[in-house]
Amino acid sequence: MKRWQAVGGSILLFTVLLNLSNCGKEKQSGELATVYLNHGDSAHYVGIDMCGKCHADKLGTFLHTGMGMSFDTASRVKSSAHFGQGSLVYDSTLDYFYRPFWRDDQLFIEEFRLIARDTIHKRTERIDYIVGSGQHTNSHLMFRGGYLYQAPITFYTQKGTWDLAPGFESGNNSRFTRIIDSECMGCHNAMPETDASDERRFLRVGRGIDCERCHGPGSLHVAFRSGGGVPEGDFDPTIVNPSDLGWERQMDLCQRCHLQGNNVLRPGKRFEDYRPGMRLSDVFEIYLPKYSGDQSLFNMANHSDRLQMSACFRASNITGQAPRLTCITCHNPHVSVRETRIATFNASCANCHGSNCKEERSVRIRLDDNCVGCHMPSSSAEDIPHVTVHDHKIGVHRDTKAGSMGSAVVEGLYSVNNPDPDIEMQIRAYLTYFEKFEALDVYRKKARGLLDQHTNQALEIHYAYQTGDWDRIVKLSGQLDIERIGHMDAYRVAEGFAGKGMYKQSAEWFELALRKAPNRFEYLNRYGNVLVKMGNHELARSVLTRALEINPTYKHALSNLAFVEMESGQLGKAEYWLKKCLGLDPDFIPAIENSIRLSLLRRDRKSALEWVNTLRNIDPNNIQAVEVLKELKQ
Repeated sequence: MKRWQAVGGSILLFTVLLNLSNCGKEKQSGELATVYLNHGDSAHYVGIDMCGKCHADKLGTFLHTGMGMSFDTASRVKSSAHFGQGSLVYDSTLDYFYRPFWRDDQLFIEEFRLIARDTIHKRTERIDYIVGSGQHTNSHLMFRGGYLYQAPITFYTQKGTWDLAPGFESGNNSRFTRIIDSECMGCHNAMPETDASDERRFLRVGRGIDCERCHGPGSLHVAFRSGGGVPEGDFDPTIVNPSDLGWERQMDLCQRCHLQGNNVLRPGKRFEDYRPGMRLSDVFEIYLPKYSGDQSLFNMANHSDRLQMSACFRASNITGQAPRLTCITCHNPHVSVRETRIATFNASCANCHGSNCKEERSVRIRLDDNCVGCHMPSSSAEDIPHVTVHDHKIGVHRDTKAGSMGSAVVEGLYSVNNPDPDIEMQIRAYLTYFEKFEALDVYRKKARGLLDQHTNQALEIHYAYQTGDWDRIVKLSGQLDIERIGHMDAYRVAEGFAGKGMYKQSAEWFELALRKAPNRFEYLNRYGNVLVKMGNHELARSVLTRALEINPTYKHALSNLAFVEMESGQLGKAEYWLKKCLGLDPDFIPAIENSIRLSLLRRDRKSALEWVNTLRNIDPNNIQAVEVLKELKQ
């Protein structure tokens, strides 16, 4: 028993030890006979440097993989981008130019707008991190007050070009305001440490995907081995070796990140709760659209879903008619794909199909006798421009064109990692997919149909919030257990009461939401807005100031604080906040409307008219602009 002791004298449970001898029999079924010890709360992350002390050979090659180079501080060494001539990006929809540049060893991105070659707006932001290995892209992040924000331009390394970042195209440029949360960071980096009251706020950020993302937290393993421990047999329960897992848990581990969809957390779970070897659906389910017709469209990170569509995969894992096929059949996670020879991949194919290829020799020569070239062709991804990736749906692709949906129609959503999801999870999937990805009626109709079969007040309120049914929210709010609901549920109820003009009740629900999530600056801003409508300017000022302490560039709070100062007769302070707000976003309509109001309070007709014209250029049908213009002309 001594050999299974960890440093500190914590003896492993005898029942766990009894199960170790059965693990080899059970792992082929996809289920584990024992829980890995590093799944427990006592295990913590030790970092890649600690792993490298014993596994220097693996670390030496891993650091050159896409995962090893996934994330780091913004430096000339980390950046794969070209600078200078050709690096200027223009957003023709919003009329902004973007220019990346180095100042000494610090990277910046400058946003500006020109009229007749005169700069009428300029904003410069320091870049703190670069995300992406450089095999496909380099995207750029700013770290402010614990929050990570994505910059609006990306360098696409395959084409050697700068352009708007993925998702920022076609009028969707959120400029410097898109927050990167733990869901995103959990795939592009080592396990982050986040604020318990706001999963978007980081207390610690790593410098790239590390060993423990695939092997689990290593503290127990380090303690056991450094204390002279040696496992009985070839199985060590203090650390996860993915090759020991059954195919289901292997696929769960890989599709934690290599499957881009709508990740729907189970109630009470956080993304950090998943550890290698666990059943992924116990923490969250991944939903993708189900299409009729052409199935060739795929996102860049949909490797897992596409692989599971393959006849090879089904024959291997579902029917058991072929040797086991998972991601690590072809990929060695410790070695870069760029350094893996074609012969290595071909050998994986030959394990099932032999070496007899029926393709014409001229075609084989043209493709370097590469199985992947024919059966996993490269094509553009739907979600990321200027990028080509291999389609991991193994098959004959001659008659299909990957990356084109044709006339496919969305039928609904399906869970990739749970073939039998419960109704509540499906409802959450439809409601959140509508909010985060595509605002299509089919998703809301599906949610409504499922809600008609299942009673859940919080989800009904979520649906009512999406449809603007404030009466429904007010009616259902009394049925909620306020101790158990989440902060977002409380926020939606607060907005429902505000929509009905019931500001006192709205304020109470905002206070509840903020007790559960005190650093949510959006909640503070909306609460401040309600307090203004209640006439409580002093508390509103305090609440909005708190929002700006958390996020000094939050334009909504800046504009609302200016309004509070105008209501309090502090016109100079109002002007100060409006200048800060419009310096960040010269097109922000609430701030322009407040600038009109400030000019009128100062009886400055000329300034008011200038702001009215500015507003009409942005929004020709703006009601306030039309009414003020009539008043000024009288």
